[in-house]
Amino acid sequence: MPDHSADPSVLSTPSTSSTPSGSPVPSDPSGSFGVFGSSALLDSGAAGGLPTGGDAGGSPDVLDPVGRRSERLRPVAVCIVGAGPGGSSVLERLLANVPEVLGDRPLHVHVVDPYPPGAGRVWRRAQSPLLWANSLASDITLFTDELSTIEGPIRPGPSLAEWAHDRSTELLEGESSPELASFAAELRACGPTSFPTRPLLSAYLAWFFRATVAGAPANVRVLVHQAAVVDVTDGARRQFVHLSGRRPPLRVDAVILAQGHLDAEPTSAEREQIRFARRHGLVYIPTGYTADLDLAGLRSGEPVLVRGIGLAFVDLMVRLSHGRGGSFARDADGVLRYRPSGREPVLFAASRRGVPYRSKTGYEWSGERPPLPRFFTFEAARDAVDMWPLITKELAGAHYHRLFTAHGERTAMGWSEFSAAFEAAGSDAAVAELVGRAVPDPADRFDVALLDRPVGGRRFANAGALQEWMHEHIAADLARRHDRGYSQDLAAIHALLSVYGVVLRLQDAGHPVDVPRLLAFFSYLASGPPGPRLEELLALARAGVVRFLGEDAVITADDAAGGWRASSPTVPGLDVSARALVEARLPEPALRRTRDALLRRLAARGGVTADPAGRVSARAGDRRLVDARGDAHPSRFAVGHGVAGGAGSAGFSRPRFDAPSFRVNDALARGVLNHLRDVGPASSDRLELVTGATQ
Repeated sequence: MPDHSADPSVLSTPSTSSTPSGSPVPSDPSGSFGVFGSSALLDSGAAGGLPTGGDAGGSPDVLDPVGRRSERLRPVAVCIVGAGPGGSSVLERLLANVPEVLGDRPLHVHVVDPYPPGAGRVWRRAQSPLLWANSLASDITLFTDELSTIEGPIRPGPSLAEWAHDRSTELLEGESSPELASFAAELRACGPTSFPTRPLLSAYLAWFFRATVAGAPANVRVLVHQAAVVDVTDGARRQFVHLSGRRPPLRVDAVILAQGHLDAEPTSAEREQIRFARRHGLVYIPTGYTADLDLAGLRSGEPVLVRGIGLAFVDLMVRLSHGRGGSFARDADGVLRYRPSGREPVLFAASRRGVPYRSKTGYEWSGERPPLPRFFTFEAARDAVDMWPLITKELAGAHYHRLFTAHGERTAMGWSEFSAAFEAAGSDAAVAELVGRAVPDPADRFDVALLDRPVGGRRFANAGALQEWMHEHIAADLARRHDRGYSQDLAAIHALLSVYGVVLRLQDAGHPVDVPRLLAFFSYLASGPPGPRLEELLALARAGVVRFLGEDAVITADDAAGGWRASSPTVPGLDVSARALVEARLPEPALRRTRDALLRRLAARGGVTADPAGRVSARAGDRRLVDARGDAHPSRFAVGHGVAGGAGSAGFSRPRFDAPSFRVNDALARGVLNHLRDVGPASSDRLELVTGATQ
């Protein structure tokens, strides 16, 4: 997307519409943003839109949070780098905590992102409506609620499903903003179990951003810069934030990096594949965001090897079927069938498990919830040599709690008796013996090994037999994930979310955790594709457009043949050749390979370093950036996907779930505001390194 403007444009007094809670929201059909505030607008002609005179003069007398008159305290400023859901959530928590932590001292908040605020790059509106969000509309919110265990104030608000209902009503009554008119049909159809398109989710995120800014305290100004941050440097007393196409830099007292997912240079293995493809005139597409990939080289009818059968694969499948003119329709028996356009390649899907991610459930939770956490508590996990047995017991415990309390007719024992025996069971054998007596149907038992690796080492005589088994596996998964009679599966997912929250707390406390392994299992079990998309994958497989290679598939570059070859132990002797290979997954966050100009410059100067996993190193607890010497910078903070300990700081989450992201972002916001509160008059400002343990 082009850089339309390096400086924020000053808006006149905005027109308003009503949020569901009645608070005013600026109407902004164009999607452009500039300076926001609850009183007089700032003059953006000064550097960074801040008053001139010393570092920032001309400030009025203000009271600090404990009521002392602070005549010489100037306005303080913070810059949030990134305006996607993560940055927007940080902004919301920052503004919510201002009255308590900062008092009425003037605060200027700069939000910088080359993409529209709220949605950012990944969820930007300018992408195909063929691409969906991967969560139910009722499971998407950026608002805290009564179950949020945060220190700051609760600011409730609507989920995407509730927001869509209200906007649809406004459209019918002629009260909605013109920008939503194009979403009229989707808004009407959007219910709690709908999967919204990414453009509609983008509209919700943009609305959240505007609502957040509209509710800012009177002493706060929010300035949005549609630009990229290319560097951050230390001034005599403040941080200088350098933007693309702008001089002079913004002058602020704190910087928060909330950039989310970033592009990365190819890995060494990918570079080798690129060189191989160039030597032989092949098509190789390395890891990246599927919505942004150039797929023109994948020609109709030709075999394409695809490494990865997760969410990126589903987006790829959509672009190569829907996106190339194919369509889906049900036959007389109600089975979904694919009608090819003739422009599709043939996708050979390879992965470690050999199967797609599990379908999202097609229903909402109802009834009693399992007590979580029960076994995988902070204390138990902290003291465990191996956390995985505790994780497995937590998932199984939630599974059986739901089975016994909601589907007790399928059990042979009362819940109280089973629960006590399950808690006391000290080995896998003891659990298996108990479950064998209490749960007659094997389909009702929790088998983590079978769940994780359903192929389970099977061998098939030929590729056709494997395809038939795969079709049955996907159909069975779809049926079960949409059957409330197996709601124990959803309970296990809730337990996995609880585990994830505990893991983030362990990380924040500096305890070592195998996060990549947990994330891989979490993605497979709890973050799979929407049911309708998995049903389309099944239709494509039945039509021969998608074919599966089995578990532990291996793809090799064959110089002699001038192409790639794939094989799998699942079908002995299987050998598939192709002249195109796609890496269907997002790039792993790695500071040393990042394409982000800001992080590259900071790393080159030693201003930021990587943790052992390659993520940006931030100090546990306060999220301060850690430099190459191991010192934590007093004025620079970082959170998000590519930051150590920040995996839980993605923007939106499920309502009423005590989302880890809200806890992370609230604690970060309060820490930053405490830092800003201590910024004194210009004459006494100084830069000091904060040393201590790093994560």
